[in-house]
Amino acid sequence: MEKIQLHNQAPAAPLPIVVAGALVEGKENYLTIGAYGIMSIQPPVVYISSMKSHYTNAGIKKTGYFSINVPSAHRVKETDYCGLVSGRDTDKSAIFTSFYGEEKHAPMIRECPVNALCKLVKTVKLPNNDVFIGDVIEYYVDKSCIAKDIPDPKKTAPLVLYGRSYRNLGRVAGTAFAAGKALMKKE
Repeated sequence: MEKIQLHNQAPAAPLPIVVAGALVEGKENYLTIGAYGIMSIQPPVVYISSMKSHYTNAGIKKTGYFSINVPSAHRVKETDYCGLVSGRDTDKSAIFTSFYGEEKHAPMIRECPVNALCKLVKTVKLPNNDVFIGDVIEYYVDKSCIAKDIPDPKKTAPLVLYGRSYRNLGRVAGTAFAAGKALMKKE
């Protein structure tokens, strides 16, 4: 394949979209995040990267907690809205129905099929962003989205960002930890 060099940027890849929740000055606030990832599966550790200017950051730093809410494709307007307006000027909690788990440290979104409460363990300061690393201390999935004891992506319908468009997950391309075995040398 012929390659063309472009200006330096993050490689084009689908980015999982989540909505982070936090209490800021005692009020529920939500922020759409396109820089989210899993750092460890056991124990579960996740990160979100948020521009330093975001209102939600102050709440995470003060309380030491944040939530991760995985919106479905059915909530694309609300999800996008939470990234367009600031909690400094707009009460974004009215867009969703908030709920709390056993620990009452950060709001979670009832309309999102997957939710996690995270305890902040480290903040990494980048030039323009704060990266919040958190231990998952509570995890929730809508009962209707469970298949064989795990969340079913067809039912949760998570959003990904690719370029400037939100997308749904596509069909299964292969089985993890099994598809590559066909290339392993027989011993």
